[in-house]
Amino acid sequence: MTLAYMITEGNNDIEILQRLLPKHLSQDIKFIAGESSYRARSLGTSLLATHKTPVALVLDADTDNESQIIEKRDLINYVLRQVSSGIPFQVFLGVPELEIVFLQNKSLIEKIAQRQFNDLEWQLSQSKPKEFLKTVFGKNQQINARIFSNINDEEIRILQQHPLIQEIITFLSSLITSSVAIN
Repeated sequence: MTLAYMITEGNNDIEILQRLLPKHLSQDIKFIAGESSYRARSLGTSLLATHKTPVALVLDADTDNESQIIEKRDLINYVLRQVSSGIPFQVFLGVPELEIVFLQNKSLIEKIAQRQFNDLEWQLSQSKPKEFLKTVFGKNQQINARIFSNINDEEIRILQQHPLIQEIITFLSSLITSSVAIN
């Protein structure tokens, strides 16, 4: 049984979420890569309308401008609400990008990268996480694989504390609770 669809912009995002979400929450989730922000939103709308199954839409905000983030979230929520028929859905925006979850703890990313970052590098990391990680780990390397192969379970728990991951966990937990109440 599919408890919910989790739609992202790409496969790298799915990889991050599958590693960071607790197994008991993600085991009944169907992960789908939309291959772009627009296609992911369109897919979310279609799945809500046709499958009547909850949807978690995880997108990059592509900005850290608060008013633009609110506007983007409101627009996507409006479109999804039109087709949801009361089926739960939630829009999650990685500000500015989902990869920011790797950069919430400077000492952890320094340990993984095996180097220290100066203030200017750290500022770049917060405003352009994907670009920063590509610069640090190399454009041709599997960044997610390199990060996850260099951290332990306790460090995964640190990454799970990022507010975005916590919001997703809360949403998925509420679905499990309502699923149990219905059955």
